[in-house]
Amino acid sequence: LLVLGHRRIAHAAGPPSVDCSKARLAGYLSALSGAGIRADDDLIIGSPFTFAGGRASAAHLLDLPDRPTAIFAAGDEIALGIMEEARLRSIRVPEDLSIVGFDDTYLASRSAPPLTTVAQPLVEMGRLAVRSLSLLINGNFQGTSHLEMATHLVLRESTARVPPGR
Repeated sequence: LLVLGHRRIAHAAGPPSVDCSKARLAGYLSALSGAGIRADDDLIIGSPFTFAGGRASAAHLLDLPDRPTAIFAAGDEIALGIMEEARLRSIRVPEDLSIVGFDDTYLASRSAPPLTTVAQPLVEMGRLAVRSLSLLINGNFQGTSHLEMATHLVLRESTARVPPGR
């Protein structure tokens, strides 16, 4: 979003008590800071990881007097709810509003427009969890309880350059 010229980027964060929500918020704040942009608390809103939560977040963000040009959602389901709320308000994605999700769920590539999202290695995460559980059950677990795995951006059609004059 920053590369596309967006500076007024909102974050539809997940529930504030959930660790992955905290990590995604930290990433959002770090990206803004790295670009020399001061975070605006009005552009950060907590949301359940649901379609309805995305709609409610979008309703709040899109009602702001100076609405964002882009929204980074902490989950794809939130992002899809944001897309629907934008559609109901005749706000075009990505022409008027860019949206990025997180997870690269099944529906991300099938939405209209297809959702740009951050993909996680979900299959590998599942394999590691099963392996760790098996080792733990057998008394052989010597690893760590915290692992970080690489994510990558999947560019699709829900993002575009910031609209002229914004």
